[in-house]
Amino acid sequence: MAVGLLIVTLGLVYFLCLHWFVRGHLEVASQMNELQESELRFRQEVGKRPALETRLKEVEDFKARNTYFLPDETFDLGAASLSTKLKAAVTAHADTARCTIISTQPQKLGTKELYERVSIQVRLKCDLDDLVKIMYSLENMTPFLFIDELNLYQQPVLDASLVVGNGGNMDARFDLSGYIRPAPAATAVVATPLLPGTRNRQ
Repeated sequence: MAVGLLIVTLGLVYFLCLHWFVRGHLEVASQMNELQESELRFRQEVGKRPALETRLKEVEDFKARNTYFLPDETFDLGAASLSTKLKAAVTAHADTARCTIISTQPQKLGTKELYERVSIQVRLKCDLDDLVKIMYSLENMTPFLFIDELNLYQQPVLDASLVVGNGGNMDARFDLSGYIRPAPAATAVVATPLLPGTRNRQ
């Protein structure tokens, strides 16, 4: 009987005095484990940063070196550059007395692309042979240019002697496009994770 009372008494003492201490100790141990795991993850992420920054710099250097993109920074400047390249191609590869740029009109696409596409709508009156040379020159230059939506309209000429400076007998309409080099990406900043049981300091 005395032994039973002793056991009951010890049990009551444990639950009244020691249970909360043991439980609190286990909670502290659990929080310490979480802190150690968080610190380990943080150190691993911080350790990756130099390699990521080096790779990012390599990518940006490659973009800066290549000449595939238009050198301009905005759509309007890119469109002006396309018009200049078109005029240069006409001057270099056609008889300007029989090849005339009727109009160039900037055209923004409504669809989103990975790189910004700059396009101008071109209308050009030219002889067919010269037109082929101009288009070949445009599509084989650097930066890369693209010709799309090509439409050709033949203008009948009954008396060649009456044709004086009419810009040729072929009415060509097409889109001339190029791409703007992407802006350099901002260097990523590794955020410091908020550890359990801590608060941000202002």
